Amino acid sequence: MHYIGFIDPEDMNVVNGKRKFTSLVGYSSSKLAQVMFSSVFQKRLPAESGINVVCVSPGIVHTNVARDLSKIVQAAYRLVPYFIFSPQEGMLFILLLHIKIENDAGYLKLMSTLTITGSRSTLFAATDPQILEYCELLKADDWPTCAFISQDCRPSNPSEEAHNIGTSVKVWEKTLEMTGLPLDAVERLIEGEEVICHYGSKKD
Repeated sequence: MHYIGFIDPEDMNVVNGKRKFTSLVGYSSSKLAQVMFSSVFQKRLPAESGINVVCVSPGIVHTNVARDLSKIVQAAYRLVPYFIFSPQEGMLFILLLHIKIENDAGYLKLMSTLTITGSRSTLFAATDPQILEYCELLKADDWPTCAFISQDCRPSNPSEEAHNIGTSVKVWEKTLEMTGLPLDAVERLIEGEEVICHYGSKKD
């Protein structure tokens, strides 16, 4: 979803009226912000820290993310897995729909199985030893984004907008400001210093 996102660092919550807020705008923009924030985070971490930041796409997973959209969109959303899953997963989805009609308890049980397929790329990113090498390679090449793993467990390239270093830095700075953290929070934490979050505190 981040591929269709756009971020105005001066209007992160889309409230100034320049753009109309919709569920799609909010969702896609938040995903893009996550990629941008993660990319700057990765660059802030020294190689000797042994920490890498990876963005992972689970693909389309059957959740209630479309709950606030129109009934037509909700209906279409329920059919999406049929067109994008592998043949095996597609058959599972069809079986799931039949069981929902016959037995809601069986539907919920199979729903859990289907949702698990969305965790494959996350588990891959957390356990495959080549991910570490991939992250180190991107950092060595000063690549503008952090590692991005697609739903089919392959290194992928984020959207063109995600490569905008200037906007990414502004997203990073604005996020720290909004959450009450200092701009050098990462560096101080790496050095073992205590960093106090002032989120919600009133400014003098």
